Amino acid sequence: MTAPVAVLPSIYRCDPLPELKTGEGLCLIRHFAPSLSGKLLRQQAQCWLRQVLTSCLPVTDTQLIIARTPEGKPWLPDFPQLRFNLSHSGTSAAIVLCRGVEVGVDLEKVSGKVEVKKAIARRFFHPDEQRWLAEDEADYLLRFTRLWSVKEAWLKARGTGLTQPLAGFCAIPQHCGITQVSGAHQDETGLLHHRLIEDDGVYCLAYGACSVQKDLPVRWQAFVYQEELKPSLRAAGI
Repeated sequence: MTAPVAVLPSIYRCDPLPELKTGEGLCLIRHFAPSLSGKLLRQQAQCWLRQVLTSCLPVTDTQLIIARTPEGKPWLPDFPQLRFNLSHSGTSAAIVLCRGVEVGVDLEKVSGKVEVKKAIARRFFHPDEQRWLAEDEADYLLRFTRLWSVKEAWLKARGTGLTQPLAGFCAIPQHCGITQVSGAHQDETGLLHHRLIEDDGVYCLAYGACSVQKDLPVRWQAFVYQEELKPSLRAAGI
């Protein structure tokens, strides 16, 4: 059965972002103009990321330095406690922020051919994930995209990207909107949230944190980022 599309509260550009304390995470989703795609969308998403980061930090855009680890994960050398991640697809983008815990996000527009997705699943996915996908042939494309976004968000949180084999871990999305993932190291766990977002199509959004077992779970808030001026900020704990 297809899960309902999420209706998220809005956060407006004129409002301050919620204060981030250790153990709290923020996920922002933004829908760009339909005319933006490909390279233009990537550029706008990167500009938006810098805007969000400078709103959290005592620096201007020209002072903000974003570096990359050897594996390619972006980080802030001057503010290493603030962890972040960015994803974009179609005409939308998503950013996650957290203090002191590694985070990842993936946004995927539901599209493509089922037979192509089946070939990818057979080659790269965990056997349990392949069986889960086969349980609902009518909804295969949506289930595949949701699973892919969860796995990608986990890899981005770990900072390994696709250097870690996709079949090396199992991350089956649950109906409750949460997926528990165990990493390559036994003391490493991930609690990922997943949901459907609607704009110019249906998107699968997954985000979460990678932490050691002694850490408390991250409490997340999610918002749709708007440009219009509005009077209030409405938050939804997840």
